[in-house]
Amino acid sequence: MVVVYSNRIPVLIVAVLVLLAGCTGGADVVPGAQTDDIDEPDGGGDSADSDASGTDDFELSDPERVLRDAGSFTVSWSYTGVDANGVETEVTREFYADLEAERSYSRTTSATDGQPDSGAVEQYVADGVTYVRIGDGAEATYTSYEGSMEVLATAIALSQARAYGADDDLTFAGTETFDGVSVERYELSTASEALILAGSAAAQGDPGNLEVTNFEYAVLVDEDGLSRHESWAFSGRMDDGTEVRGSWEYSLTGVGSTTVDEPAWLDEARA
Repeated sequence: MVVVYSNRIPVLIVAVLVLLAGCTGGADVVPGAQTDDIDEPDGGGDSADSDASGTDDFELSDPERVLRDAGSFTVSWSYTGVDANGVETEVTREFYADLEAERSYSRTTSATDGQPDSGAVEQYVADGVTYVRIGDGAEATYTSYEGSMEVLATAIALSQARAYGADDDLTFAGTETFDGVSVERYELSTASEALILAGSAAAQGDPGNLEVTNFEYAVLVDEDGLSRHESWAFSGRMDDGTEVRGSWEYSLTGVGSTTVDEPAWLDEARA
């Protein structure tokens, strides 16, 4: 399969690039902030038919409503890719939110060719104040400021089950257990244009023609209609023969049971 890169950038590639670019900044926010200005991604309908057998339908609920009702959650997200220059990039994000206590904590790390980039970025939000730690050990720096951004918006953005516009192609693949709850598994084995372009983020902005040699996508949905786990992986070849690959993974766990403790470095950030 050869796909020509176009100027129509899908939501998924935007999310990947924003997260890659935002490893050294940004803020997670007060859980009670408003999200009325957050637009629903185009083309990512709420439901889709399953395979021809009609065993089950793919259907997602409003994640903001469900997570607010649950009161707390944990999100983990990771990305690994090798671009057309042979550079390997790794990014991880961990997110813990206790909406009832109005606390959140996040940790972002990144690495290039196995070497950490500028140390971890940690953010802790409590009582309407954001505390930030950048770096590790004696080299760490601290800051704090009033206010923050919306924690739910970040968690929802990290999930891409709605965003790629390929819901109609997802097929039901059975039930299993994830994080102690029953989930339905849906898979996509044929890459849509949006997902191919998302994978071509590894091509460093000038991908030309990308031949996708392997592609896999799976999403697990619980009985409340929450996407609890998502993963995609692709490998491909540029028109000059360069091999590229990329993969990301998203998990939503601890729904209704997550607590957020003060980080050990909080006193330094308050000083």
